[in-house]
Amino acid sequence: MGDPVTAPRPVLSSPQHGFVTTTIWLSSWLEEAWKASMKYLLGQALRVGVDPAEAERFRHVLGRLRTFFAHNLDPSNTRDRGTRDTCYAWFKDACGSRVPGDDQWECCLEALLASALRCLQLAIEVARSIECHADSATLSNMWRDRLSRTDVVVNYLGELQSAAGDLGCGGLNLTQIRDRYSRRWAEALSLIPASADLDTATTRHMEQALLAETGRLLPVTAADVMERLAINPGESVEVALRLAQVLYSMKPTLDRSSLLDSLVENWDQLKSP
Repeated sequence: MGDPVTAPRPVLSSPQHGFVTTTIWLSSWLEEAWKASMKYLLGQALRVGVDPAEAERFRHVLGRLRTFFAHNLDPSNTRDRGTRDTCYAWFKDACGSRVPGDDQWECCLEALLASALRCLQLAIEVARSIECHADSATLSNMWRDRLSRTDVVVNYLGELQSAAGDLGCGGLNLTQIRDRYSRRWAEALSLIPASADLDTATTRHMEQALLAETGRLLPVTAADVMERLAINPGESVEVALRLAQVLYSMKPTLDRSSLLDSLVENWDQLKSP
């Protein structure tokens, strides 16, 4: 189902230390080594009649617990506060206290292991349901495709350099761009079928990232676009803003009023039969 877990095994010298090291090991196992399979199986659960909600909740909590123990949380940061509150709530359910005492960590460890076991049982249930499903061959091939992309090594920096040359994008810190997007790219490339052209898919992602990085800040807002084009909030507004971005890229000297005029003209032409 995945790669071997290389993280150190849990050390159970004390309940609290055992809980922390078990959290990190489980996260390395389920969210890294076996991530591709776990994500695929839980993603197909409803299709084969299995409710993945409990397992998904555990995976979310496990990630928050790992962050809680491995990082310094900033109370002024919304995400960090959410992580802290999620962990406090889980501790409360597991042992009766938001901040476990020395005699409560064993209860937390038992709850953690029980939840991990249930998560694995659900994943196995999905796998067995796939085996018996009418579309078993298709679902199995999709799973195999997903795993085949897990170990693909892409030279993101080299691909970025090539794409930047094609687009004429100079002066960019490509290393920073790679670091910012690499996880997202890896996730996206893991989803494409094994029969697809990996090089073409990679190039498209590189080019899209570079276009996003070089896009200039528009002098108009969504509210301006809705008012001028008389359209309601929704997908049309996104399309109109993308068109405005193209127009502004072609004529970067346009001010707010001129850009809106150009947008109206081109919008009407595109809508005409």
